[in-house]
Amino acid sequence: MKKIVLAAAALAVSATTTFAAPKVTLKVWESEGPEKKFMLWAGKEFKKATGVSIAYEPVGATDARAKMELDGPAGVGADVFVTPHDHIGALVSGGHVLPVDDADTYMADFLPMAKMGASYNGKVYGYPLGAETYALFYNKALIQKAPKTWDEVISFAKTFNNKAEGKYALVWPVSDGYYGYMFMDSFGAPLFGPNGNDRKQHNLNSANAVKGLTYFQNLKKEILDVPAADVSGDFCNAEFVEGKAAMIITGPWKITDFKNNKIDFEIAPLPKFPGQADAQGHSFSGVRLAFVSSYTEHEKEAKDFAKFITSKSSLEKRFALTDQIPPRKDIDTNGKYSSAIKEQLKYAKPMPTIPQLGTYWSAMGSAYSGIWDGDPVKPSLDAAASAMDRAK
Repeated sequence: MKKIVLAAAALAVSATTTFAAPKVTLKVWESEGPEKKFMLWAGKEFKKATGVSIAYEPVGATDARAKMELDGPAGVGADVFVTPHDHIGALVSGGHVLPVDDADTYMADFLPMAKMGASYNGKVYGYPLGAETYALFYNKALIQKAPKTWDEVISFAKTFNNKAEGKYALVWPVSDGYYGYMFMDSFGAPLFGPNGNDRKQHNLNSANAVKGLTYFQNLKKEILDVPAADVSGDFCNAEFVEGKAAMIITGPWKITDFKNNKIDFEIAPLPKFPGQADAQGHSFSGVRLAFVSSYTEHEKEAKDFAKFITSKSSLEKRFALTDQIPPRKDIDTNGKYSSAIKEQLKYAKPMPTIPQLGTYWSAMGSAYSGIWDGDPVKPSLDAAASAMDRAK
């Protein structure tokens, strides 16, 4: 009888007692630098509003997809992570991310390029944080006006370059297909066709690509006589910060770093290429996106956080901290640096989202490197094209 009474009492307590909900902590991956500063700020604000804690981990945006493909299925991945929009095809095809709820309502205040970058096969998966492209940054203490053409860059290099002192007119990571693309599209060889979605129209070894990459190869002896393996992103950034490079081709993610190093710099569109009907240098553009992992155990909280960091007020704060352009229609982004980036965006092509873009990065990375160092252009591009034709 005593056991029955105790059991009944326990049931009465469980029926009337309200227990506190378990505390939720979201793991978030984002790059270090000003992006980290924003994410830490957002984490504090989100916890104040919701009680949900944010555990930030530094994972480079370009590394997040590959890390999620491994860590997600293992149960140790992020709940929310940030990566460029060109990874969306592989992420969706691999089942690694969740779609955005109420996408039409959510996307209403974003720019068309943001909606395009955040979508795959007609469905929205990404939460847009920033619009990006690269442009020409120049140190006004070393060169007062930005050259408008590559011929002007070459002329300046003749007076500025000093290989013994490691001084070069212009630097950029020559093996990186993100930057190398300007030598394809500017010469009339758009990747995957005019809409960026036809793998059969990769154009890697087209006549226009051969022309553009031949011009690229000739620039080594003209302005940057350094082996491809040595022209890394770190090398280029150090050259510019130390005043050894008068110009660098990079993107808005470096603005804060250059400001912190007290460089008097400005930004201009890419130089124009000779002999082209549309001579303006074309760049790759991207949308930096947050994604909610399909492996998260806290779907609602993760989606709430993704929407929180891409709200108007949050992206205004992010713009103030990073100088990176928020891709919303309801935010004023006119500023000294942002206006220059927006000018280059007029001549930028969105990175394709089809999964075969991964083959472009690997195959053309090798081609850009080898061509820069003197490999014959057409055979190098034929090899990259063959790899693309075999890609799944």
